[in-house]
Amino acid sequence: MTDDMVVRIVEKIQLFSLFLALASAAQTEYGNLIGRFEDRETIHLVEGTVYAVDEHTFYVRGFSYDGEGPDAFFYVGTTDRPAVGGVIIPLQGGVNDKLRTYENEDVTFTIPNGRRIKDYKWLSVWCRNVIVNFGDVTIGGDLVVPSPVSLGSFGFSRRVHNVHADNVIVLNDRQFEFINLDYDGTGPDAHFWTGSGTPDSSDTMVPYPYLNDPVVKLPRFDGDTVRVTLPDGFTARSIDFIGMWCILARQDFGHTILRNSNLENIPPYISTMATEVEPAVPPTEEDNCLVLQPGRFHIAWSLDRFANRITLEFRGIIATDEYLAFGISGSNTRTSMVGSDVTVVWVDGSDIIKAEDYHLNDYSQCIPEEGRGACPDLLQGGTNDVILLGGSVTEGVAVITVERPLNPSDVNDKAIPTSGDTYISWGIGFINPTGHTAKHDTRTNGDLTLDFGQASSKCQESLGETTTRPVNRDPWYIKPLRPQGNATFTALIGPSGGQRGYQGIAQQVGWGLAWYINGRMIPEIHVERGNTYTFEIFGGDDPDSLGSYHPFYITDDRDGGYAQKTEDEKALERIIVPPVEGPLCEYKVGDYEPDSFNSFLAYRATLELGCDYPPRSPGILKWTVADDTPDVVYYQCYQHKFFGWKIYVSSSPVAIQISLVTLLTCLSAALAFL
Repeated sequence: MTDDMVVRIVEKIQLFSLFLALASAAQTEYGNLIGRFEDRETIHLVEGTVYAVDEHTFYVRGFSYDGEGPDAFFYVGTTDRPAVGGVIIPLQGGVNDKLRTYENEDVTFTIPNGRRIKDYKWLSVWCRNVIVNFGDVTIGGDLVVPSPVSLGSFGFSRRVHNVHADNVIVLNDRQFEFINLDYDGTGPDAHFWTGSGTPDSSDTMVPYPYLNDPVVKLPRFDGDTVRVTLPDGFTARSIDFIGMWCILARQDFGHTILRNSNLENIPPYISTMATEVEPAVPPTEEDNCLVLQPGRFHIAWSLDRFANRITLEFRGIIATDEYLAFGISGSNTRTSMVGSDVTVVWVDGSDIIKAEDYHLNDYSQCIPEEGRGACPDLLQGGTNDVILLGGSVTEGVAVITVERPLNPSDVNDKAIPTSGDTYISWGIGFINPTGHTAKHDTRTNGDLTLDFGQASSKCQESLGETTTRPVNRDPWYIKPLRPQGNATFTALIGPSGGQRGYQGIAQQVGWGLAWYINGRMIPEIHVERGNTYTFEIFGGDDPDSLGSYHPFYITDDRDGGYAQKTEDEKALERIIVPPVEGPLCEYKVGDYEPDSFNSFLAYRATLELGCDYPPRSPGILKWTVADDTPDVVYYQCYQHKFFGWKIYVSSSPVAIQISLVTLLTCLSAALAFL
């Protein structure tokens, strides 16, 4: 066989392989086709066409299921056919509820824990209770899943208003992400911009989700990751460029061309917000009901004056380990969290319903050893006077019923008057890894009173009717800090940013506050051994004000909070740099839901910075990184857990080079000796 014949055979094989890859992609506006449930025998009327939206996300178009299975879920696995041992895929909101009845509906869901569709061999509607496959599709080994496309760097070589990004990524058919974007913010009317040909004034603005006004001029960007969505009617395939344009100056600040990029296999655009119209849960049988948050949280109750008891029915839309709290305000003249006596209910990761009596004696996370902060009564010398009567969770709607005394049972409890207005407080948040409440994400707005003895009252809405909930709650990108040589950092306090902030970045629930280093929420910090770093600390220095007292320290423990640990726990922790305290500077949050912001920068723009007055010098922590410092350590709060994040420690290139020279010298000496 000649070389020319070999070349021609190889070319044909390559062309055939390309043909197979394109055929297996079978891309549509919903993603790349995987298969149809009805192509195989199904039960319980399971139907629907399954697509791969991207590496992690399924889209089932026209899904039907009669809902009669006792315990059915979407389920993936690695065996040749559906069997026990697979993985349940949560639906929107991350709740592992069994599947309800569906009739020709479109459903989107994502494989948890970063796993990929191609890690599995099938998708099934699987009944866990009776171990039966109701219907499945095979995930072929030749499946080509849609993937984002990199367009390269952004901005002119001679920067205009310092506009530059390391990369622009086409995330899907309508969304773009600018990586490490810089812009000095001084343009009089700058906006993201798109259109055909080259940029000019006749092209179209791309809204930026800044505060609640997407058409406000662009703010300053400092190495931020920014995601934008094309307006309706535009797609990545229909435009020639994406860029930044100043309307008043009629100037192009920079743009990236798309026309030469292969966008044939980018993911389809699936809206990150979905309005879920939940089936109404049965109306309460209690005497009264009050809407605390429309479409999200109702409280119902009945009084039994003769038995000195009140029955409380919590009705809310919550995820796993998300709590509902309701009770009597800490003040007789206003709504106050501090001093309040509340009942907290939630469903834990094992689907066990919990209810506990809480007293908030300080605006702080619970310090169990001292019984200070937002702690259960049992940790404060009191008793748990809340009796769990029962509960259920249906499609994310929890109905949990408890009973408690009307009159105080211990010093931590407050009386519940049976007539007249009483100030109350409520909140929604998450349970942290210690098993106690983290700071609320949503709470009472202003002062709120309730007459527990009023005549019959009813909630006039059904839970879920008006609720629009984020489906995609990926954590925000926080640009790491990578100083060159010795450096100084500023550390102050701010809100933890909900599920897209600390909770998403650290993959655990915090308290509700977090360290902001150089204005960034818990950034990763990269340091080198032998260098000296200075931290200017503004975390609060009044130990009597526990909620505002946050000494800064560096430790090998991921959670921090050395002061609240037991002696056995302290013995397991190595403190790298002892704590330093300083005056308080804190970012304060407004009336915004953090999860609704697409970037940390947009969220930070809503915060207001306040500091102790009169101004005082910061606490100073100096750290010369020792040679034996572990490769990963953590900056944390000494008094409270779950405040900070990672410091990556490396050796400088010079030190590595010296070590290598030393090693080679030793090897040479050893060889000479031999």
